[in-house]
Amino acid sequence: MPITWREQMSVGIEEVDSDHRRLIDIINDFEASAQRGAGQVPDDNMRTTLRRLQQYARDHFAREEKMQGKAQYAGMAENRIQHVLLLDSLNDFIVKFSEGKLGPGKVATDKMTEFLRRWLVDHILKVDLKMKGQINLSR
Repeated sequence: MPITWREQMSVGIEEVDSDHRRLIDIINDFEASAQRGAGQVPDDNMRTTLRRLQQYARDHFAREEKMQGKAQYAGMAENRIQHVLLLDSLNDFIVKFSEGKLGPGKVATDKMTEFLRRWLVDHILKVDLKMKGQINLSR
């Protein structure tokens, strides 16, 4: 079932919200590919999704941290730690996939789906929503 952007997910900063919508698009594209493949995403699509997610993470985290620094956001240190942890978990996932340690096609697809959804929850709902109303970009 595709993830739908809801206003409750908004941090109130258009650039950040736009990035989060992009993350949802990545997850939904991956899950649509799984549905077309009877629950299994081909390895090429898995690699493409991982590359997109890795690029998204680097770019988004850099934009977010720059914005937080400029606004002197009190939660910046915690946010930066979470970014490092998320990038580490993504890199671990990529290595496991590359080494064939995620299991056969459907098992790897299920693990990837779980990983992507957990990423969404951890990043947006547990970390970034704390910024809501805390960052004034006009400083």
